[in-house]
Amino acid sequence: PSKAAMPTMRHARLRAACAAVAAAAAAAVEPQLAWSVSAGANAAQVGGEVAACGARNSDGSGHCAQQDHLLLQLGAGGGGGRLATASAANATARKAKGKGPGDVASGAGCHGMIDVEKDCGHHGCLVLASEMRGFSCDEYCHRSGRTCLAAWEEVDETCDSMLSLRCDETYGTTSDLLCRCSSEVVGLDLQSHGSDVWELVWSDEFDGVEVDRSKWGFVEGGGGFGNSELQHYTDRAENARVHDGILSITAQCEKYGHESFTSAKLTTEQTAGWGPGHRVEVRAKLPTGKGTWPAIWMLPVDEAYGDWPKSGELDIMEAVGCTEDTIYGTAHTDAYNHMHSSQAYNKKTLSLSEWHTYSIEWKQDGVEWFVDGELYVSFAPSSHSSDKWPFDKEFYLILNLAVGGAWGGNCLRHGWPSCSSGSEFGQPQVMEVDFARVYALKS
Repeated sequence: PSKAAMPTMRHARLRAACAAVAAAAAAAVEPQLAWSVSAGANAAQVGGEVAACGARNSDGSGHCAQQDHLLLQLGAGGGGGRLATASAANATARKAKGKGPGDVASGAGCHGMIDVEKDCGHHGCLVLASEMRGFSCDEYCHRSGRTCLAAWEEVDETCDSMLSLRCDETYGTTSDLLCRCSSEVVGLDLQSHGSDVWELVWSDEFDGVEVDRSKWGFVEGGGGFGNSELQHYTDRAENARVHDGILSITAQCEKYGHESFTSAKLTTEQTAGWGPGHRVEVRAKLPTGKGTWPAIWMLPVDEAYGDWPKSGELDIMEAVGCTEDTIYGTAHTDAYNHMHSSQAYNKKTLSLSEWHTYSIEWKQDGVEWFVDGELYVSFAPSSHSSDKWPFDKEFYLILNLAVGGAWGGNCLRHGWPSCSSGSEFGQPQVMEVDFARVYALKS
């Protein structure tokens, strides 16, 4: 979109989403189940490739690995057999490699589903859903903006089922249900998409000759920032400058302080913050060198619920040069984070070196992520307790380009990019920003 462009209508995307839901629902008429009868009860053994919780420790203990708070996915992992049982699922999980710790659901399009106790198959995001007392699979799938395709009561917290349910049906006092959700994220409220009215309340078009310090402050210093990052942030023009209507954040090989790389990190922490009822969007073009870690994200103005992740974090966009042409949108809370293998996120493939507009629409009951107006992540937890929903407070905006680190440098020896390799930091790596805008929801 041009600089003058305001948020646009998305009717074509909605029609496509509705068509996709209809097709998925039709496919669900024949759920992929293999029925078997035992002496005491009927049981359904759920089909599909089964995998369980995230990357495992090398000692085979089965505990999910813990990484830095911004670490997401290191790639697809796992495998399995048709009509696998729960015990086979655990065996498969122990063999899985390369999968990030903040994820349980592993099927295509199923990343970042919350409240997943077990992943029961790749066919339509089939999961053993937890915290289901009083909730239907319709309500469960809605937590990640998906549509329910089928539902069952499970057997002893496994991927086996004993009773078929309607998607809108609850089941006694059970705390777990088998839910098959659509892989397509259709959104939290189809009726509102395209009809919301937004009013511009804050922006930086970067039309001046230097960074506007009435809008942005700089984080300065190094030390790793909790992620083993390698850069020293400065407020110098060598690392952040405005020219020709563009903000350029440059990360480069340069000895500065105790670090061997420099870069910049801009925030509105001291100047502006926003909460529910806002749309935040940033148009940017990203570097692709291995070892880069550009991010557009938000942190709470006040840590009202405690330190990270209790007071929340919203990552509008993250990317790492070690994972080619992939962006991530993520919500971090006390209940949903990589340490619990419950990361609320999704990812999307696109050309990072081209211009794209990254945005979130943040409302009272949920957050949704878009790229170029296309929805790809929804997050609406089952309750608004602060451990699941700390997003009732104001957050500030951050633009930064990190170097290396636990995630940014995961494909490099010791996480350290080369200053001579053309695919790494043989030349400065630049994150360009065309504009940053914030809109308030009028109706």
